[in-house]
Amino acid sequence: MLEVNGVSKKFGELTVLQNVAFKVNKGEKLGIIGPNGAGKTTLFNIISGFLKPDSGSIRFNGKNIIGKKPNYIAKLGLVRTFQIIKVFENMTVQENLLTVSDDLSLLRDFGLWDKRFEPASNLSHGELRKLSLALAISTKPKMLLLDEPFSGLTMNEAHELADIISCTMSNGCSIVIIEHRLNELFNLAERVIVLNSGKIIFNGSPEDAVRDNTVIEAYLGKKYARN
Repeated sequence: MLEVNGVSKKFGELTVLQNVAFKVNKGEKLGIIGPNGAGKTTLFNIISGFLKPDSGSIRFNGKNIIGKKPNYIAKLGLVRTFQIIKVFENMTVQENLLTVSDDLSLLRDFGLWDKRFEPASNLSHGELRKLSLALAISTKPKMLLLDEPFSGLTMNEAHELADIISCTMSNGCSIVIIEHRLNELFNLAERVIVLNSGKIIFNGSPEDAVRDNTVIEAYLGKKYARN
């Protein structure tokens, strides 16, 4: 479904991404992890059309999407959420959803039905995360890019959101997740890519990732790597 080939990006003299290449298959659940500054969000910004790479190609369902605008990419079925929650805070929960869909049943699925007439500004952080995801899912995407969906959530809120994401997966939607909370991510992802200093240093199962010396060094330093 998604093919990223040789994508590189620099900001001035700083190389943020270097020759990044990977594929995501239909219905796959992929996690992208790495230390702060590894280039994860920049990669999402490029895939979703908010940035243009210096080199490389990206194809979604066979179509070249390099240089295409975010709304064009979203209409193809490639939809993203943001690390910083983006909803219309001066509008009610119901009005937010109506900006993208007439189907209000999602508010029940996300536990927001009783809050549908509340201004979004009154919602808790966890409820805002749910609303942000509901807005994305209401567009019926073929692939979702989730940027740290569990950030700032309590354990209970994270479990609730993970259940919702799992239900989305069961509908055949491919999902790519950037996340620092590895327990939540590893419970969802069947494959993980590890970025460090703009390069992919690992591509494989979550179980293998936590045993990989290169990954351990990137997160904890050389002294923690196995001999």
